[in-house]
Amino acid sequence: MVEPLAIASQLLAQLQQAIPSPLASGDRSGRSGPSTWPQSIPLYRGKDTQRILYISPVALQLAKQESMPPMEIAQAIAEGFPDSRPPEFALPLGAKHWSLSVVPPGKLYLELTDPGIAIWLQRAITWDLPPDPTPDPRPFPPSGELDLFPIQYAHARCCALLRLAHREGLITLQTPTHPSQEQLTAPDRIPWLESPTHLKPHHPAERALISQAIATVDALSSPVSLPQMPSRFPVATLLSQDFLTFYAQCQIWGSVKSQDPDLAQARLGLIFLTQKLLKRLLEKELSSVAPQEL
Repeated sequence: MVEPLAIASQLLAQLQQAIPSPLASGDRSGRSGPSTWPQSIPLYRGKDTQRILYISPVALQLAKQESMPPMEIAQAIAEGFPDSRPPEFALPLGAKHWSLSVVPPGKLYLELTDPGIAIWLQRAITWDLPPDPTPDPRPFPPSGELDLFPIQYAHARCCALLRLAHREGLITLQTPTHPSQEQLTAPDRIPWLESPTHLKPHHPAERALISQAIATVDALSSPVSLPQMPSRFPVATLLSQDFLTFYAQCQIWGSVKSQDPDLAQARLGLIFLTQKLLKRLLEKELSSVAPQEL
């Protein structure tokens, strides 16, 4: 589980706290609220890969139960959201890191701003993903139906790029011969922002990779039973595909390295994060090998 990094988990907890207490308890009309409320808060990601947008129709759900206009309920939740951050979350995202809007007929649109994305990225590359305490079941997959080679290739390519970046002095790895086992020791902080309000990596392929990395962490933080284990395969496939698109379209060496080393380091930070997530997916979630070279 990687819940301290999971945006969806944090948002669900914040929305739960932001619901006005009369609505959450159901005592607006003197009756008890539904037993499933508020544990069943609906939340899903928007389809735009260039944005980190979460959408919740929770006000529509409450409106049916409380006989209130959904826009009124959504506005009340939005007003309470800035002060609803649960203290137990390790990810320091405050109200200023979110853009929150109420959209008819009563949906909440919560978008992570560029400064919020930068905080998440920095925490993600330094976070030591703990091993899942549950024991590995049987070898996975039980048959040879899943083609893991594209995912393994993406992982190996990440490792090769990180080794090269270490040799050329763009980054420093603690043990450069094994980048899949190491932490980034330099720079101390990746230059994610080019201004106080805008990300340095803003190419569409960079944005798509960031979006998929956040989606991957959200997926890793969701419990998966044994019969659902293959569902991790499409998660890993999407991440590897977005990485390969990024690799093909976003240069690191040449003019970028010489003229904009901060951008080169930001792109290497994305590669480092991708490698960590692919390693976790391959070794733990898919019971396979995460090769350092192919």
